Parts: sequence; structure tokens; C-alpha cells
Amino acid sequence: MWEYNNIMRIKIIILTLLIFLTLNVRSIFSDETSVNRTNGKIQDAAPGKESVTKVEENVAATQQIIKEKKEAVKEVRQQAEQAIAEKKEAEQEVQLNKEAVAATKQEAAVLKKEAATKSDTELLKKSRILETKAEKLEKEAQLYSEKVSVAESKAQIALEQIAAKEIRLESLQKSLKSLQKEKIDKTSLAKKAAGVLTILFLALIVLLVLRFGLKIFMRHLTKKSIVIGREVAIRIKTFARMFGWLGIILTITTASFFILETFGVSVAPLIAGASIVGIAFGFGGQYLIRDVISGFFILIEDQYRIDDVVKIGEYSGLVADINLRITTLRDLESHVIIIPNGEIKAVINYTKEYAHALLDMGIAYKENVDQVMDVIKEIGKEMREDKYYGVFILDDLEMFGVDNFLDSAVIIKFRIKTLPMKQWDVSREFKRRIKNRFDKLGIEIPFPHRTIYWGKNKDGSQSGENA
Repeated sequence: MWEYNNIMRIKIIILTLLIFLTLNVRSIFSDETSVNRTNGKIQDAAPGKESVTKVEENVAATQQIIKEKKEAVKEVRQQAEQAIAEKKEAEQEVQLNKEAVAATKQEAAVLKKEAATKSDTELLKKSRILETKAEKLEKEAQLYSEKVSVAESKAQIALEQIAAKEIRLESLQKSLKSLQKEKIDKTSLAKKAAGVLTILFLALIVLLVLRFGLKIFMRHLTKKSIVIGREVAIRIKTFARMFGWLGIILTITTASFFILETFGVSVAPLIAGASIVGIAFGFGGQYLIRDVISGFFILIEDQYRIDDVVKIGEYSGLVADINLRITTLRDLESHVIIIPNGEIKAVINYTKEYAHALLDMGIAYKENVDQVMDVIKEIGKEMREDKYYGVFILDDLEMFGVDNFLDSAVIIKFRIKTLPMKQWDVSREFKRRIKNRFDKLGIEIPFPHRTIYWGKNKDGSQSGENA
């Protein structure tokens, strides 16, 4: 019945969490209540304002414009390179024409001088032809000079266009980065929220599995304790409880780290700074460190376990829980006592491996001590053979003999070796049986007596006689 109720409880919790997660994710991804950043403020996106889809369209359009601008810059750059090449070619032609003009003029001058000297009309005619050719070459050189100027202008214009387009391209790239950032801002909130909800949901599932799995394991272990032995069972139970405690801490810590990573907070610097924090924490948290170290050695050395009965200082009770920091006891009145492990100096464990029911029996001075000890041994033998109590008793009754002489009683001390936790049951039953047997045999168990003395009158008579 208990397992069925817990399974139903787990199903209800998981179903509730799934409904909660679904509703939250739907509300987060809804465009009707999308978040839009305007003038540094967060406002609800009204109809007509940019949604995530609109921003994605703007990003795509800007990317297309940037692509076109890059192609235009590439084309203009090619035109500029072509103009520069034409300029260089025209400059070379101008230089060649200038050289040809100079050579032609020099040749014409030589022929003209020779014609004048020889009065040769033919040479004079040739010189004039050369002069005409030189004039023609000068005109061609002028044309090439004009081409150089035009090519230089084209190159300058192309370079200016490249500079302007690059400025525009840089502006578009900045706009693209801004749009992409806006897109990330609009979509990351939903993704982060969904991620956080998923992390919390998984962490809660892990915690539920740890809690209920540990309970089921404890119940199963209790049933099997007779087979595997009490010592092994309670040691396993103690470590299982400790691992459950560590699992809870680890789950919460891991979930916190993942949530911080989701919001862009780097965990690496936090871990790196843990050493500095640890140094500062060491001065103020030395007691906590002492508790953890003491708890570690308590568990490793198996000083006491869950379900042991111990006495720690002035407190005693059943060990209800133990972890690396504290030990929790519960006394007979069900008071919960929490003791930091670092405060534990000495421990008395009443239930480690085995126990003894130690009894002191007082009898009257008139009784035969040997006869009484025989009666006590006989009762011990009967209990050892008892079907119920015999299981708890590990050895025959150990008689120590006469231990002390009091004012009105002779004290006989003896003990019975029992299973852990059973010494009190055996002790109570033994006391019950010994009282009945002593009453039956007429053996007196002394108890305090009070004698009233009335005193005497002056005439020697008892004062009570005048009453």
C-alpha cells in the first residue's frame, strides 16, 4: 500500500510538472507577447512591430544587400585596375611618341641642314616630310596624354567609389551585427527560459528518484537484515543515507552551474576563484571544515551507524541520521538532538556487534548467597532455551558473584551476552522472571524500612502511652 501511494504521488508530481512546462514554453514562444527592445527599454511587442520573424527577414535582406555591395565593390575594383592599366599603357605610348618625335625632328634638322649645304631639293623635301611626321607624332602624343588623364580620372573615380562602397559595406555589416544581436536577444530569452525549466525539471526528477529510491532501498534492506546480518545492514544503510545526502548536494550544485552557463555566466572563473574564496572561507568556516573532516572519519572508521544507540557527551539516543556535517539522535521521548561532528570528543556505542545485559541483584543478608546464584543461573538457562528470548541471547549467563555489601542488601552481579539493541528487552524480561521466582521461593529482596521512635517521658514511660 505504501509503495502504491508513493508511485501515485510520483505520477501526479510528474504530470503536474509536464503541464507546467508545456504552458510556460508555449507562452514563451508566443509571438503575441514577444519582447522588443526600444530605446534601451523592454516593451511588449504590439501588432505591427518587429517580431522575431521580422528581424530574421531583415537579417536575410541585409545579408543579401551586403552580398550585392561586395559584388559591386569587386566590379568597381576591377574597373579601377583596368583604368590604372590603361593609364600605364597610355603613359608608355606617350613616352614612345615623344622619343619618336625627338628622333624625327633631329633627323629632319640634319637633312635640312645637309640640303641647305648641298642645295639639294630632294633632301629638303625629305626633311619637310620628316617635320610633318614629327608634327603628326606630337599630335598622337597629345592624344595619348589626354588618354592618360582620362584613365587617371577613371581610376580616381573608381577608387573613390570603392572607398564609399566600403564605408557603406562596413555600415551594413554593423547593421547586420546589430540585427543578429537583436535576433539573439529576442530568441535567447525563450531558449534560456526553456533550458532553465528543463534543467529544473530534470533536477527535480533526480531528487525524487533519490528520495523515494532511498526509502524503498531502506525498506528492502530492513527486510533482508536478518539474512545479511545487522552489522552489514546498518553499515550499508548509513552509507546509503550519506550518498543520498551527497547526491542531493551534487544535483543542486550541477543544476546551478548549468543554469549559470545558460545565462552566459562562465563557471570556469568561479571555479578558479574558489581557491581564493576557500582561503577566506577557511578563517570563518574552520568549524564547518572540522565538522566535515570529523564526519568523514566517523563514517570510514565505522564508529557508529544509523540505528545504533550511542551516548555523545551528555546526550544519548538512537542515531536517526548521520552525514559529513552533523549527527542526529532521537531519545526515548522522540526529542531530536543535532550534534555537529566536530564537537564529538568521545562516543559510547551501546550496540556495536553485540551487547551485555548487566544486572545487579540485591538480596537480604539472611539469604544463602550460593542458593540465590543457582536460582539466577537456572533462570538464565530457561531464558536461553526460550523460543522468543533465546534468539536474542548469544551465550550462557556469566555470573560474577557477590559484588558489594550495602546497608541492607548483598549485591550479586551477573551479565548476559545479547544481540545489539536486545540487551534492554532481555534485562526487563529477566527482572520480571527473577521477581516472580524470588517471591515463589521466599527469597527476600530488601527495600528501605523506616522505624519511628516516639521517645520517653520523664517518668520513663513511653510518650505514646499518654496519648
